[in-house]
Amino acid sequence: MIYAILGVISVLVVVILVRTLLFKPTEENIVETEAVDLNIDKIVSNLSRMIQCKTISHNDREKMDLEEFKKFRELLKTLYPNLHRLCKREEIGDSGILYHWKGKQSDQVTILMSHYDVVPANEELWSKEPYGGIVEDETIWGRGTLDTKGTLCGALEAAEYLIEKGFVPQQDIYFSFSGDEEISGESAPAIVEYLNKKNIRPALVLDEGGAVVENIFPGVKEACALIGIGEKGYMDVELEITGQGGHSSAPPPHSLVGILAKAVVKIEKNPFNAHLTPPSLEMLNTLGRHSSFGMRIIFANLWCFGPLLGLLFKRKGGEMNALLRTTCAVTKMEGSKAFNVLPPKARVGLNLRLLATDTVEDALEYLRKVINEERIKLSVIESRNASPYANTKSPQWGKVKNAISQTWPGAIVSPYLMLAGSDARHFCKISDNVLRFSAMKLSKEDIGLIHGNDEGVRISTLMETVSFYVRLIKQC
Repeated sequence: MIYAILGVISVLVVVILVRTLLFKPTEENIVETEAVDLNIDKIVSNLSRMIQCKTISHNDREKMDLEEFKKFRELLKTLYPNLHRLCKREEIGDSGILYHWKGKQSDQVTILMSHYDVVPANEELWSKEPYGGIVEDETIWGRGTLDTKGTLCGALEAAEYLIEKGFVPQQDIYFSFSGDEEISGESAPAIVEYLNKKNIRPALVLDEGGAVVENIFPGVKEACALIGIGEKGYMDVELEITGQGGHSSAPPPHSLVGILAKAVVKIEKNPFNAHLTPPSLEMLNTLGRHSSFGMRIIFANLWCFGPLLGLLFKRKGGEMNALLRTTCAVTKMEGSKAFNVLPPKARVGLNLRLLATDTVEDALEYLRKVINEERIKLSVIESRNASPYANTKSPQWGKVKNAISQTWPGAIVSPYLMLAGSDARHFCKISDNVLRFSAMKLSKEDIGLIHGNDEGVRISTLMETVSFYVRLIKQC
């Protein structure tokens, strides 16, 4: 019996080692890189002027300065005269802009997306004027340089550059820009509805998402270009309990806030189960081949170590954990406004990001089961299920991959699941290939500046962004 067990273990070890040794990077075709001769000063000046438009989104729309949004839309006419001479421009909804660049054919159209609204900036915490468009230290400073006036600038600069050279795209190209993405506004849905009525079915849609990053994946030293092929769903849930309020000098054994706190502990102790969805599997299969030998043992043998991987990422938390499971963050808690008053009602707010394996109904039922408290009412405030996945075997994926390889040679191009939300999800209604990639090489520090203080983009990074779009458009 012992020998039989040892034999099985030996075979298992051999299988694991052989699979690990065979789990090597796949050979990639060498992509020739054609230099793009750009007018750096003009591009820098144009983005600087875009930043000076205070296109700040607020959930309270009365706080939005609509004149600044109009100023931005008019500015584009000045900055890109060739584009406006050749392309048809439509203003759709409150703040949507749609350009149509006519190509030789129109059966495989491409849509390049960005948004020009920005989140507010706490000017007191910035070392630079957030809306000054200041150019210092080889960097353009200001709110929106990374999210996402930088990529908007890159796409339009590429179009202007190619139009000047007499280039005509093989297929129609659309540029779709919303002015209310940060508040989940109606511009992007309105643009989708406009295209849908015209029966336009894009072969490729590209919006913000992943980027070229380093030190993001266990055991991988090379730069990784992450392209989102889908995004998680979204769900806001409110837990509410009501009871007898009163003076805090004679409290009950369990206060309303205490009962809710117990529910919160249960939720955090019982996270959603881990699942290896197609984006996660493809990411692990792509990047895992470039990781250290010890990590490759795990990634090459997920049939054996998948549960271990889920446990490791669960303990670590953060982005890798969020790729494998539906997450639930406790973000709000409301009770009494006074220290000496027991509230008659208490609430807790939860924010969930859903894997495709968990629908809104599934997630709500799971929370009810975990909390197991009839006195607590659960209400869904806002929700949407996860988006469909794009096809990484499609020609459109190959075009984006080629443009990345030409712009950032040596970067490992990999699918991933976008954790945050974007306007891209709306376009899944009319396209099967919606990809999410912010064409910039960003450090962890850069990523931390998005929605943070002292946001800025290096001039060299912006030139790479423009070059990427030039190379992509040439293939479309």
